[in-house]
Amino acid sequence: MPLSATLVRPPGAPGPTRRRFAQWSLAGGLLGSAPVRGAVESAAGAADAPADASLAKAFGQRMLFGMAITPEQLRGREAAFIAHHCSVVVAENAMKPEALAPLREGQYEFAAADALVDFARARGMQVRGHTLMWHQQMPPWLLKDGSATVSRAQLIGRVERYITDVVTHFKGRVFAWDVLNEAFVDGEAPADPGGMRLSELRTIIGPEYIEVVFAAAAKADPDALLFYNDYETQSPRKVEMISRMVRSLKAKGVKIDGIGHQAHCSAGHPSVADFERAIDAYARLGVTQHVTELDIALNDSLMENKVTSATPALLERQARRYAELVGLFLRRRAQVGALLVWGISDAHSWLNSWPMQRFEAPLLFDAQLRPKPAFHAVLEAAQRAA
Repeated sequence: MPLSATLVRPPGAPGPTRRRFAQWSLAGGLLGSAPVRGAVESAAGAADAPADASLAKAFGQRMLFGMAITPEQLRGREAAFIAHHCSVVVAENAMKPEALAPLREGQYEFAAADALVDFARARGMQVRGHTLMWHQQMPPWLLKDGSATVSRAQLIGRVERYITDVVTHFKGRVFAWDVLNEAFVDGEAPADPGGMRLSELRTIIGPEYIEVVFAAAAKADPDALLFYNDYETQSPRKVEMISRMVRSLKAKGVKIDGIGHQAHCSAGHPSVADFERAIDAYARLGVTQHVTELDIALNDSLMENKVTSATPALLERQARRYAELVGLFLRRRAQVGALLVWGISDAHSWLNSWPMQRFEAPLLFDAQLRPKPAFHAVLEAAQRAA
């Protein structure tokens, strides 16, 4: 659940037609977050993109497809839904430091995360770990020695112990970790001259804290894929900063395997062409890439609160955006190995409450888990890629 800025359509990029949108709307029985009375149960487009089709099967071996999930969703209808659509899952919050070690150093609460990992693996799904270190959702004990701020040596020791214990606990069950989240900023928060966020980790340890966290994760599980995860990864400034970090780690022999694109998007941002250039730039560094947290807001900007309902026009625009972006990721599937949306339905989206309480509907399924036009757009993109 990152702090992110808001995600234009590439010239000539194919998108769902208005006729296709009308068919999808009828087949899904949805034109908003509430049921549509008298919706047609089947329509002329339903056979092309059935509402019960599996996204995991549609993406197949070309790309892992998944969702951010919570331990509360591991039973009943939601559990079956997740198993039907996902080949990979990630914990929305259950594997962050404040969830795993909320009280004190060396004391862990793994039950909820274990249940999530075991649920996924029992159903043939892979698991991404999110996130080992972040400037938010950190337990107080990590940064304090009583009422005083920890020393540099203390913080390095605590960080290394936490990462070692957690990665070792999940070794062999989590195939990829977001080792570090959102370490760079482009003017939206205090930063050092290189653009590194002045978090407590950066302030106390210094810029080499990035090397510390990646080295600890690599030592604990040499076989896991280790990712740096961030928002606005397509912006030229972020591409420059992240690329410099990757080159520095590699020059020092520190393992880093991938870049995670959060991809919290809106109707007008970011440019798909910018995203494509960024994917190519990171590929030249010799790292793989995952789209880790995709959603597309109905508001024109993630920071707005102007939309009051999911109108047919907004849902059509959203479906086109999903088709454009997912089409790009599939065209670049040699570089992009996984695509995850940030939540199973509009009822569970973080954008309902960040940066304010508001109406939003940024995901592929409505609050009742019914497919939206965006679902059919993504399904069709995956089927076309086959």
